[in-house]
Amino acid sequence: MKSSETRRRGSPPVLNSPKDDRTAPRQAQGQRNQKTHSGLVCEPPVCELCLRESVRFTEHHLVPRSRGGKYGPKARLCPTCHRQLHAMFSEKTLANELNSVERLRTDPDFAGYLKWASKQKDGAAFRVRRANAKR
Repeated sequence: MKSSETRRRGSPPVLNSPKDDRTAPRQAQGQRNQKTHSGLVCEPPVCELCLRESVRFTEHHLVPRSRGGKYGPKARLCPTCHRQLHAMFSEKTLANELNSVERLRTDPDFAGYLKWASKQKDGAAFRVRRANAKR
């Protein structure tokens, strides 16, 4: 028996190694910054654009697949930001001008939406309307 293991008669071995994630407590949904067995702090997942916490995420191809971005970089977005992004911009614009998270955040048309979305409650889903004129 290894020195890092402690064992009681009739019970399975308990490993004290921080690499062993079987003994680490599972993080319950909705809890923030809970310390794990190894002492590391688990940050909740957030949308890369609006920086809100979300239960679900979608993958956004920064260069649309129809424009050759099948194996290109991707961003992890909440469903609302993803729908809003495609409602405001054509795939041509996304491929040529807005092909990184930084460019999306600094775009003047999308910055207004991000400012509004960041003030909304985490995990809240809201209606997305099509833009009058897609760019």
